[in-house]
Amino acid sequence: MHATSITQFDASEAGVVPGCERVRDNVWALPLSMPGGHIPYSILYLMRDSRGGVHVVDPGWDSDDNWQTLVETLQAIGAAVADVQSITVTHLHPDHIGMAERLRGASGAPVQLHALEQRAINGGVNRAWSTAAPEAVLSSWGVPDDRQPEILRMADRLPPQIPLTADRLLVDDQKLDIPGFDITVMRTPGHTPGHSCLRDDANRLLYTGDHVLPTMHGGLGLGGPTETNPIADYLASLELVSRYDDYEVLPGHGYRFVGVRERAGQSEEHHLNRSREVAAVIAEGGEPTIWEIASRLTWTAGWGQLNGFFLYSALAQTAMHREFVEAG
Repeated sequence: MHATSITQFDASEAGVVPGCERVRDNVWALPLSMPGGHIPYSILYLMRDSRGGVHVVDPGWDSDDNWQTLVETLQAIGAAVADVQSITVTHLHPDHIGMAERLRGASGAPVQLHALEQRAINGGVNRAWSTAAPEAVLSSWGVPDDRQPEILRMADRLPPQIPLTADRLLVDDQKLDIPGFDITVMRTPGHTPGHSCLRDDANRLLYTGDHVLPTMHGGLGLGGPTETNPIADYLASLELVSRYDDYEVLPGHGYRFVGVRERAGQSEEHHLNRSREVAAVIAEGGEPTIWEIASRLTWTAGWGQLNGFFLYSALAQTAMHREFVEAG
């Protein structure tokens, strides 16, 4: 795996937001800032079709500054907001879907995303996420009474879910209507249930959203409850994108790169290592709680340093891995 954009790579290393750059003829990458400081930017992509229309992938976090950056970038490539013909979203998180409503209102362009993402939004992802840790669940996980309040308070600090209703619902293997391009929707669940990558066969580009990233391993199960195990879903999706190893990857964060098979293998190993740790604890016998299992796993920040949202996330991930292991 190696970077194909030195500008994005250097910016990612420095934790700053790089400028817009051309990826191919009529394809641009536009990093947009994100709040919080943990991840400095997400990347919006622009395509100009053979008729002069502009198409947007992942419109980014909604802010006045980001909107102004988008308007100025469109002007710089000889276009305007009115030229936008479609807005495609890889998944429902605010750093990818945030400006969709504002851009739709200003341009009249339809918003499109996978049907399963719309179902997750309609079901209230934030409600599912913020109420996924009531006292009963925490008690069933074996969370000590004195640690439960900090987890229950985390809902107040969650970013708001964008209540978007898409104009077009996408399905797996669907072709996007972008004249001059050959783009196919690939459902890649795991991060969220309807997360989709976009495969441009004409330009040999793979827009991966948060499915495969060059600098981090995306969290799993972050789109509300699902009928299937997010880890199993994610591993199958990694196998799918690995078939396109000669494509350049255009991720949602970080930098452009080639070598998706290698990076997918690293992501697979990252999650399977956690599953192996969980399996080892279970194999020792007894009936350990989620809390007991999690406390014996390896965490980057250290188990004793996890609190609030991060503690809940660790416990939820542990529960998913235990389910994955016990399912064989």
